[in-house]
Amino acid sequence: MLAVPAGAGAGPLGQKPKEVKLSTTGQDSELITSVPIANAPGLKERTAISLGPDKLKRIEAGDRMRVSGEVQVSTTCVARGTRCVGRRYEFNPTVSARIVLSNTSEPIGASIPLSEPKSVLCKQRRPNRNHHCTLAFPNVETPILDLVSLPCPDNACYVNLIVGASHKKAERGTRVVLGADRPDGGVAQDKGRLNVVQARGDVPVPTVQASAELLNTSLPLTEGKKLKRRVIHSVPITAPRKDEVLAFDGSYLATIEQLRFNTFLGTRVILGESPISTEPTGLAKSGVQFRGEATESNGFNCTQGRSGYPTPCTVLKAGAIRITQDAIEPATGQPATLYVNLVGSSKPLLAREIRGAPQVPVAPSAGLTVARYALE
Repeated sequence: MLAVPAGAGAGPLGQKPKEVKLSTTGQDSELITSVPIANAPGLKERTAISLGPDKLKRIEAGDRMRVSGEVQVSTTCVARGTRCVGRRYEFNPTVSARIVLSNTSEPIGASIPLSEPKSVLCKQRRPNRNHHCTLAFPNVETPILDLVSLPCPDNACYVNLIVGASHKKAERGTRVVLGADRPDGGVAQDKGRLNVVQARGDVPVPTVQASAELLNTSLPLTEGKKLKRRVIHSVPITAPRKDEVLAFDGSYLATIEQLRFNTFLGTRVILGESPISTEPTGLAKSGVQFRGEATESNGFNCTQGRSGYPTPCTVLKAGAIRITQDAIEPATGQPATLYVNLVGSSKPLLAREIRGAPQVPVAPSAGLTVARYALE
């Protein structure tokens, strides 16, 4: 476990704590259900998730904006049928995404980047079909040096997560969906989130804690849906206080080359009452934003052969969440410890027969890092 102290101390006695504002789209963040596939990159992009002036704090010179986000995109129409959204296609689209600060919620407005662009080949063709593809944007801090450089008035800015898809053989009506396509032709969403932490220039830098210790070395494939969840990494948060903000990034490696089939890897981040909690309970549920669900649950298909996610597969998660009340142990009245837990699960795909109790081995990648904006 590594801990790095904040870069500044507490303010004068009696001074009001310096505010850190977390704006997040939270649950059901997706604004649209699908994105058209263009025949060239950069065309037909759509704003998938957005935070507008009603959620963001007025921007001031010297502010530090820490942005993170996730989105899940799925290919559809691999075969004709009720599941198909749009027109059937067999090609493998490239899905791209980026986060920008803009003067509008539309993808074509004046903007400046708040993240590096990301892209993945979301393979459609079987047998190594990805189907579901996730793009996670780790927390990146952008200093606002002056207001003149902004693409928007300081009280009328938007932070947008923009998604595009492309392939040279794309035709009118070919689409990817934001979320996952359902058998009845609907789209299951609530798979992504966009977060902005705004700190004034005089707010101390956050304390950073990190861990690459593995709490479990594998993910089971044949247990029940909730039972097979496992905590991969965990970071303790001692004495959480109301209005503190936690911004986190996590990753791990999963290997399936020893199996005979491809595997869906699902991951979430939660606040728990113990380092092995796989869902929020008690204080972690009642005293944390979104009842302790720090990210949405999303994932992708890790494949044996070439694809956007070939084994060994790297899983990435990123987000931010706010503490809504002091964590106090009811029995003792003493401050409690909560835990930021990176939770994984796996599911076999198109496996005709599964013998024994197969596992997906996991290994550390960058581990789990939590930046804690503590009160003075």
